[in-house]
Amino acid sequence: MKQLLFGLFCFMIVFCKDQNIDVETKTEIKEPIKTNSVRMSIQWEYTNFPLEMKIYELSGSVPMTVWTTATIPQDQKSPIGKEIEDGEFLMKPGTKKQFLLVAKNDLDKEIYFFAAPHSALPVEHSFGFKFKCLCVNHAFFIPPKHFWYRVVEIRTSPDFLGDHLTLRHNLIGISKARMNEFTKASKETIHSEHE
Repeated sequence: MKQLLFGLFCFMIVFCKDQNIDVETKTEIKEPIKTNSVRMSIQWEYTNFPLEMKIYELSGSVPMTVWTTATIPQDQKSPIGKEIEDGEFLMKPGTKKQFLLVAKNDLDKEIYFFAAPHSALPVEHSFGFKFKCLCVNHAFFIPPKHFWYRVVEIRTSPDFLGDHLTLRHNLIGISKARMNEFTKASKETIHSEHE
């Protein structure tokens, strides 16, 4: 019996040691390099959110500032320019780019949602950029047969390292009641913090 227990103990030590080596190998971080062009990729995951979020250039017809957020009927003229295909574009280190996040609600019901904080991959390329986006602890609303849009901005520092960066948000659909509760609680919290 003692030999069986000793053998099992030795097996567990070897097995656990092998598992740690495997984990260390998978999480090895490679040092990024300086490049003249960074391929940015904006991606989405959806949780109870029935629409698709896309990114577009600003049309230039109306000047807009970062974080401008609005909804417009689908038959109305909009500031939405050309779609940025596959959510990818190039940036030079030390520059900024503004663009629109756009969701089209073709449904006959209102849509309420918020965005979880974005993730940046590969992690070793996530130093030296700022994304003024939609994960600002705020809930959003899209009426039926409307476009929803938000002006966002990405900035890269002049010493940004890496040749690509993927930024991913999860959009989470919520009920009108939850949005109202959250909005009320946010106002009360903000008010008390400024006293």
